Amino acid sequence: MPQRGTIYADLHNHTTASDGAFTPTEVVQRAFERGVKAIAITDHDTVAGVEEAREAAKARGMWFTSGIEISATLEGREIHILGYGVDTGNKALLDYARETRAYRDNRAESIIAALQERGIKKFSIRDVREVSGEGVIGRQHIAKAMWNKGLVKSVREAFDKYLADELLPEAAQREFPIQAAIALIHAALGVAILAHPARVISGEQFDALLAAGLDGVELHHPSHDTDVCQLYSILAKEHDLLTTGGSDFHGGNKRDGSNTGRYGLMQEDFLPFAEALAGRSSAPQKPMQKHAQRLVSGLTRFFAS
Repeated sequence: MPQRGTIYADLHNHTTASDGAFTPTEVVQRAFERGVKAIAITDHDTVAGVEEAREAAKARGMWFTSGIEISATLEGREIHILGYGVDTGNKALLDYARETRAYRDNRAESIIAALQERGIKKFSIRDVREVSGEGVIGRQHIAKAMWNKGLVKSVREAFDKYLADELLPEAAQREFPIQAAIALIHAALGVAILAHPARVISGEQFDALLAAGLDGVELHHPSHDTDVCQLYSILAKEHDLLTTGGSDFHGGNKRDGSNTGRYGLMQEDFLPFAEALAGRSSAPQKPMQKHAQRLVSGLTRFFAS
């Protein structure tokens, strides 16, 4: 539910670098026009839009931090982990982004081939690229492309009839353990935050995330009601976790567009998060660099398997 008061920080936004409808500059401008003072770009499995957004925020006098939303898995379920303050030049992170992009490109080709076998003949990767541009291809792009071609009546229908995991095995998310996702963010000197926990997380799964080194939870999100916010506020205090919030803006529909400026952190809630990021960036980095080297080796073996 929308928050009461003035939203100071929107820390969950997507751009054309992944599955958003607006460029990084356009996303920053929209937030700026709605009175947001601090922003993060958290594209799916890529940091390609971060530097453009950083410059746009600087030009408008806004606080900015780098971000990424990593698609991970826990007990066969997809879990999203937000990474904030990550070093966008970190080799392990860039290796992950490159390999994930290649995987998503190959998955898109496999999905299209499977759809063609099911009778959807006049549909190609070119149709999908007209929607995704040069961004990382996600199922949302495929669904939108199907709608553009008149193959379905809505994006929702594309998912319900064709693109759900149980309907199309080719669409299933690759296994990437939460432990690896959190370690990757830490290796890039960032903080790891559980995205929109109300959607997927059980008590046992939350404990597993804590054991893996989770730094915080996304408290404010369009999918969260008052009860969810209260629950995770209590858990955050109990486990000394950071709390964040954001609109999860993608663009492309009226409801999504109205979320900017309605979900996020108020200034008094934002300051502890900003201070935590500043403290992490000034901490000694040698142990983290060694961790990054080990992780690069581990990721290389993981992607090769």
